[in-house]
Amino acid sequence: MERTVQLVQMAEMAVVENSHLLKTTLGSCVGIVLYDEMRRVTGLAHIMLPRTLERDTSVGKYADSALPALLRRILQRGGSRERITARIAGGANMFRAATDRGIATIGEQNIAAVKGLLAELKIPVVFEDVGGEHGRTVVFDNETGRMEVKTLRKVPTPEPSKEGRES
Repeated sequence: MERTVQLVQMAEMAVVENSHLLKTTLGSCVGIVLYDEMRRVTGLAHIMLPRTLERDTSVGKYADSALPALLRRILQRGGSRERITARIAGGANMFRAATDRGIATIGEQNIAAVKGLLAELKIPVVFEDVGGEHGRTVVFDNETGRMEVKTLRKVPTPEPSKEGRES
């Protein structure tokens, strides 16, 4: 059977059923997967920021608006509040300078916001791969409930060769 891959871009959300795969790529953003194993209904939100900014109506962009909206969509598709579990990934510190200055990075803020909201909603986190300094690609298999996280490594730029340069 052909598997359908639903790509979730930055500030987007998607809810799927059956044998779909959900996929996203994250840096400082956090990906939240909400999953009802019995019903096989899954939602993925690609969160950019912890809190909604004034006058921005982009629901999927912010943890405080995307998480409740994602939960509602799963429940509308027949998911059960009591069976939903969460998986989270991302929240990398993509820029070392912020950490060196002791400033909480946007990734750290996103992680804290997502974990806080999940705790308030009493949704258990059954898997997490968060923080660090590398981006991630996430694929969630709605059929099996398996989440695959691939860490993206930084590739250093080679130093320019001294040959051929004038002094």
